[in-house]
Amino acid sequence: MKSAGLLLVAALALQGSPQDEYKAKLLAVNKTTASKHYSIAEYLGGASMFLWAREQYYKTIEFDPDHEGARKKLGFKKNDDGQWESDPNAKQEFGNKKKAEDADKVRKQFGDRLDSAGKDLSRLWADLGFFCKKAMMTAEMSDAFTKALEYDPTNGSVRKELGYEKDAKGVWMSKVERELRKQMKDGIAKAPGGQPGTATPEDEALAGVKLKGRESEHYVIESPHLNDAQMTLILQNAEHAYAMFHKLFGQTDLYNGRKYVVVILKDKTQHFRWVDGTYKTDDLARIKLAKDAQATGHYPRSEVYQETLPDAFLQDDIIHNTAQTLMELWCGETHCWVLEGMAMHFTRLMKESAMMHCVDLAGTSPKNKGKNYTDPADWPVVCRVWVREGRDPDLTTILKRTNFGEFDGADAVKAWSLVEFLLAQHRDKFIVFLQQFKDGKDVETALKEAWGWTVSDLDYRWKQYVKIAY
Repeated sequence: MKSAGLLLVAALALQGSPQDEYKAKLLAVNKTTASKHYSIAEYLGGASMFLWAREQYYKTIEFDPDHEGARKKLGFKKNDDGQWESDPNAKQEFGNKKKAEDADKVRKQFGDRLDSAGKDLSRLWADLGFFCKKAMMTAEMSDAFTKALEYDPTNGSVRKELGYEKDAKGVWMSKVERELRKQMKDGIAKAPGGQPGTATPEDEALAGVKLKGRESEHYVIESPHLNDAQMTLILQNAEHAYAMFHKLFGQTDLYNGRKYVVVILKDKTQHFRWVDGTYKTDDLARIKLAKDAQATGHYPRSEVYQETLPDAFLQDDIIHNTAQTLMELWCGETHCWVLEGMAMHFTRLMKESAMMHCVDLAGTSPKNKGKNYTDPADWPVVCRVWVREGRDPDLTTILKRTNFGEFDGADAVKAWSLVEFLLAQHRDKFIVFLQQFKDGKDVETALKEAWGWTVSDLDYRWKQYVKIAY
């Protein structure tokens, strides 16, 4: 018996600790992951799509910093100390050379290769996660399972390990996300509807009519024709959107103690009078835009006129403006896709509507390319068809939009889906990502710091989400 015990101890000593075994397994998985990315990079380089190839070469050295082939393709050489350094004499190719249909063909093949590699790599990272689970290495387990899910969002066993469950529509969703979505829809009726208030003489002078007022903790509604019940519902939608935004992103009071004043006028005559009294007479372009848009201004004071629009539009409008305004106050006004995508995300979840759009305000977009994107029930199907047929709007172009007037309906729908994807699947890192915007960083830098992703990575992972969620 003593001899058998000594043999067991010796065997365990040879085997090493779980931490040592984990390090060996992690090294092997990293090497394999790097090899897959390098193979894809070589394909892209051979197809003269050098921008995409470089992204994959950088992915290669992320997992294997000493990968000689990738290092040389990126213009590195080893110095006398054996360290990699930039080689000024290295010959490099930049940019994607193929265009139009040829580029689309390569993009599809690129996606197919990523899909195939992703499923293999997901299994490897999942195996590492299950090893960590058995060894009670919680942090390492979570990291491995998360990586497995990034490479294959359809990996059901990994989703279960990370606490995801399928909802009634078969979409994988975390418990936190399910609860938040339920609160967004069910909480409107419980939100405060305010109390009677007094409109300011200045606003009455601009409108040219007597205004009634109603105010809540964060909002003031002024209108010549809405009754208390109508204004109460608008305030409930506004306050609930305000509360949910702050809860989602861990904020306190982005209005900083001020109230958002919304003037809701009855008809075009009142609206035109308001516009003419608000803007300088020499600002003809802005006056025309305001009159055509049926609304003026933004936080802390905006105006809209109802005329034939239903009350549901006013509720949709206040939710849209609340989400967009809060995002602007938190992260700045530069990144239109986030502002519009977040606003549409809120109205869709809270009201299943999208009556208000910040799209084609300047009349410069191609008018939705003949499509109607006003019904949010259609958006998932639209995205699914786009991805299946490779016809989704170009992500790089969307991310560079700095003017809402440049957006068309298709751009806005993809922006909505990107926001939904990042909130539903990567909420914590999405918050880190958005905070980079507050610091003035561009999308590429923010993606790298939050996830280690490129724009192509974001586009690919969004497409994977569309396949499983829609």
